Amino acid sequence: MDLLVLCPSRGRPREAHEALQSFRTTALSGKADMVLIVDSDDPKIEQYLERDTIVQVEPTGNMVAALNIGVIDAINFWKPRYVGFVGDDHRFRTPGWDEKVIAALDEMGGGFVYGDDLAQRQNLPTQVFMSASIVRELGWMALPTCKHLYVDNAWLALGEAIDHIKYLPEVVIEHLHPAYGKSEWDEGHIRVNSQDMYTVDGAAFRNWFESGQFTTDVEKAIKAL
Repeated sequence: MDLLVLCPSRGRPREAHEALQSFRTTALSGKADMVLIVDSDDPKIEQYLERDTIVQVEPTGNMVAALNIGVIDAINFWKPRYVGFVGDDHRFRTPGWDEKVIAALDEMGGGFVYGDDLAQRQNLPTQVFMSASIVRELGWMALPTCKHLYVDNAWLALGEAIDHIKYLPEVVIEHLHPAYGKSEWDEGHIRVNSQDMYTVDGAAFRNWFESGQFTTDVEKAIKAL
């Protein structure tokens, strides 16, 4: 498999299914697949299991930990060359986007690629596609000291530092986040976008640089290419 996209979700099976359906109607290459990452204690897990392919993980308490556990399991099982992340509030809009993403990653010799989310656009990769080899070398896909926020800032910083990151404005993967007025605030969005979460994850992101771990991770990512 060339590309496996992972979508963590909790308590939002309808939204996750809509994200997956948008993938299925626009991924045309036959070289990409998508799975959901769901906590085993999710109160709505049966609704996920009824319709969609999922990777179950033990309860972690946050999206980043669930993604990092799920992506390692997925890489070991499916052995993709590239892995991607979207939230259950992202929707794939561009038919054939997968061919463009795979081609861009191949052309760079690996690294990071992201599309236009119609909100942050080139400023932040709110969705991302990256070399599985980088994940293996780092031991994580999303900055593990964060819980939910600032992981897109970390992808951007790491990609720029290794000079292997590309924004694809022709690939639209819309972010239906309530902060952009594109959906209603529900319990899940309120919980992970609280001021406390911004404070904690912002501090973790800054400490990544101040501790020297960023430099170590850049070296690992370069080695993985």
